[in-house]
Amino acid sequence: MHMSADISHPKVSGDAVILPDMELGEGKHVFVSYVREDDTQVDELCAVLEAAQIPYWRDRKSLGPGDAWKSEIRKAIQSGSLVFLACFSDNSRAKDVSHMNEELTLAVDEYRKRPPGRPWFIPVRFDAGDIPDWDLGAGRQLGDLNYVDLFGKSYATSAASLVTTVHNVMGEKRLSPAAALEVVENAHIAERVDMLKQLTKEMLVDPARRIELDELIAQEVQRVLAMLKDGERVSGPLGKTDDERVDRLASESEKLWEQVEPFCASLQVAARWGDPDSLTPWANGLRSFVQAATKPEGGISALVDLRHLPGMIGLMTAGIASISSRRWANLKTLVVDPSIRDRYESRPLALVEATDFYKPFDDQNWTSNTLARAAKEGVSFTEAYKDFIERRVGKFHTPVAEWLYIILQPIFADQLPDEDTYAAEFDRAEVMLGVLAQDLQNVRKDASTDDRRWNWTRSSWFGRSTWRASHSYGNPVSDFRHELATEGRHWSPLNAQLFGGEEARASAALENYGENFEQLAKQCSF
Repeated sequence: MHMSADISHPKVSGDAVILPDMELGEGKHVFVSYVREDDTQVDELCAVLEAAQIPYWRDRKSLGPGDAWKSEIRKAIQSGSLVFLACFSDNSRAKDVSHMNEELTLAVDEYRKRPPGRPWFIPVRFDAGDIPDWDLGAGRQLGDLNYVDLFGKSYATSAASLVTTVHNVMGEKRLSPAAALEVVENAHIAERVDMLKQLTKEMLVDPARRIELDELIAQEVQRVLAMLKDGERVSGPLGKTDDERVDRLASESEKLWEQVEPFCASLQVAARWGDPDSLTPWANGLRSFVQAATKPEGGISALVDLRHLPGMIGLMTAGIASISSRRWANLKTLVVDPSIRDRYESRPLALVEATDFYKPFDDQNWTSNTLARAAKEGVSFTEAYKDFIERRVGKFHTPVAEWLYIILQPIFADQLPDEDTYAAEFDRAEVMLGVLAQDLQNVRKDASTDDRRWNWTRSSWFGRSTWRASHSYGNPVSDFRHELATEGRHWSPLNAQLFGGEEARASAALENYGENFEQLAKQCSF
């Protein structure tokens, strides 16, 4: 259990803390050993235990030195502790003499009496320093035990793993729904990404936890929707100068991405490993995001348009995850089957035709170019924008896709670990989304009596694959055409009932999309 992660929790109050409102039987608490200088980190650890409804014992100022203190400590360790957490840091390592050392001596004696193989003594690190060399007997050292790293980016995941281990020791099989929700709720966005991904992996394969998983996803969806419905977020002014305007739009775009990132991390797991019947929470979430972006909203139009970002990013995530794992039925469930009502359309729109790369931005690509360059080079929005204005760098051919390519790559690190594979699957995903959108437009056109309206209609899912095709990095349109020609009606997307399961529809969509794709690729070659 070597686990590695900052959770924002309320401070734990009280003395000699054993959780109130919980029946604490003999041998039913966690003993937390630490030095005073680590109070803040221990407060956060105890908040995690409390959120998970785990009783714990922690000495505070009311327990002074002397025989009474020693007696209480000895009793808490020897008679009452189900798990002993020894918290180490540079602060504890710097002390030659401390009450923690005495607690460790008692804990080692207790550990030697216990049967091997049962978790009881668990070292916790608050930094990357070494575990002290305490002799546990029988040739074992304290550093030989599995330890928990409660620092760095994976704090939340490590904390959840610790809680799960403690629950197992206490006879619990897993985190309770309330505990899991509380831990995730209290995590910062960056930590919720790892937490949601890990919990999705654990719960997706366990039918008994499906309600809990649905609640977790619904919670993330509500976070995003609350931001999309925030009237103050779309209010002006944008700024007096062009650089102020771009900085505001880029900053709002980044905030929206940060808010939807945990949902996308969970979606990547679900689309890859789930089946269509299990994907309802994510499909509903995507539908809610896209629908929210189409509702009339007062405010600055450029800010209002950014509401398309969560849905568009979510669809691209679903596309990459499903297509790279050849889960075509999952792709249909997530991006084609869900539909929304648009006030300008008489019939519902499938999600893949209701949003695309170009819906969020209306400022000649300045915001999307700034986002892409800032993400690629690790510079501020101001610096990125200035580089373009002062002509130190040229604009991207497809800036929205470039930005998505960069920000989504960490989510797919476990699925597509090398750059070339990720780039190729990203291309395939954006092209397939485009071809599916084109197919739905074709169907709509065939059912319409107004031919003039449909003369100019085309899919807008064109991104990095256009310029990459023009520079000989591969052409997914040609690849899909070849697959369809070779496999015919047995082509996997048709087996999943994409394109209505009709070979002719798939061929027509590829032909129509391909014509526009080739034109754009030629433009990108100059």
